[in-house]
Amino acid sequence: MSLERQVMVRVRTRKLIQTGRARAIRQAAGVSQDLIARRVGVTPSAVNRWELGRREPRPDLARRYLRALEELERALAEVNHDGP
Repeated sequence: MSLERQVMVRVRTRKLIQTGRARAIRQAAGVSQDLIARRVGVTPSAVNRWELGRREPRPDLARRYLRALEELERALAEVNHDGP
């Protein structure tokens, strides 16, 4: 991954965490910290620390976490778009 892409991923992930959007996306999708942790390859306590802003994920984990959140966002958008 290029340095530019790494920076973009870190900035986007940081913004989602700092605004509380990461947690909001996960919760809106009905996904537990345990489930997203397994998807990313970390412990639920790591996800908890990230969401609370106590720690930042390493670049490789930030990429996986961001990808998981983006997948959840797309799924939510599809559900909301296909609504009643």
